[in-house]
Amino acid sequence: MSDGVVGAIRGLFRGRGREEGADRAERDLARVDAEITAFGEALAAHPFTPDHTAHDPVLLADYQRALDAYEQAKRDFVGDRTLRDAADVLRSLDAGRYALACVDTALDGRPRPHRLPLCFFDPRHGRAAEEVRWAPPGGAARTIAVCAADAVRLAEGLPPIESGLREPEPVPRSAPGPRSAPGSGKGTDAPSAPPVPPPAEAYQTWPAHTGTGQRREGRGGTGLVLHRTGAAEPAVLVVHLERAENSWVELTQPSDGPVRQPLTHASALTRAVVPVPADGLTGIHLRTHTAKGWRAWLHPLDALPSLDPLLLDDGLASAGSYVLRHPGGRERIRVAQHSGSAFALHVLRPDLRLGQALCEGDGAFVRTVVTPRKPGLLYVRSRGTWSLTPAGRP
Repeated sequence: MSDGVVGAIRGLFRGRGREEGADRAERDLARVDAEITAFGEALAAHPFTPDHTAHDPVLLADYQRALDAYEQAKRDFVGDRTLRDAADVLRSLDAGRYALACVDTALDGRPRPHRLPLCFFDPRHGRAAEEVRWAPPGGAARTIAVCAADAVRLAEGLPPIESGLREPEPVPRSAPGPRSAPGSGKGTDAPSAPPVPPPAEAYQTWPAHTGTGQRREGRGGTGLVLHRTGAAEPAVLVVHLERAENSWVELTQPSDGPVRQPLTHASALTRAVVPVPADGLTGIHLRTHTAKGWRAWLHPLDALPSLDPLLLDDGLASAGSYVLRHPGGRERIRVAQHSGSAFALHVLRPDLRLGQALCEGDGAFVRTVVTPRKPGLLYVRSRGTWSLTPAGRP
């Protein structure tokens, strides 16, 4: 009889524990639901009205990402029963809020805000506090953003706080990309593109340590010279225009019969990022054709954005040409062009001349490629909007 009484008491407390757990889960989900509603109301009340002829493609992409994140959060929330189930909802809302913040700063003419995402290991840990180097078993080390508690644990050689949301599985070391029909130049992946992720924060303005000889800004049409740090040094040139309509910039070569290379002509783009191989000349000559403002600089090579596979957890998206650093290691990434015409993703040689083409396409497409084993620079050649995301993610 005493065993029966003890069993009844234990059952009573287990029942109460289950009820308390259910109540807590209900409160957690109610808070998540309220966050979704609040973000939807912020979008509805936002004064921005997109205009594809007047607004910069990156600004339009930011706004579209905010809308997509809201819709994704609503879809992901359906059927969730615990806060752990809603982890993907928290990430979508975080990405949407950041995209909307980028819209606000662009409209105000301010630099893009710095973003540390939610903790890599579990979004329930909250905002990441710092970036650390970490490697999954069998995978290469890379930089990730983690909460303060996980940063301390990793520094002490301990695993992150166990949550079960991320299993540290080995990273695939090699996998063939989709095959193309001979001579077609087009892949066989599904034609629909994945949601456009947040854009990188690079190339909005020159880094603080850019030399005075490597940067210029002004207004109206003019010729200008940017000075390399050395005659044998290749450079990455960045050009910004205040307005795309009736405006463009071209590279010129002051020799017999000037060679001209238009950078932003005949497109809605207001930014170009191009490699300029070393040619023995200390000066890079440009000519602006615009009635509005412009900025141009040689971006320091040590400040180029990096294509880190785990930072690509949120993806990389932009519009037009782009140069980025690849840390090395064969990783599968999904390349998508969402608009525009010709597209190519090239490896750059050490002198910044074009090397192997990892991917080529035309118009809207999606394709999977494998990054080179050796570290180096990659160059996106495009006049449309595009994105790079980890292959294999849902």
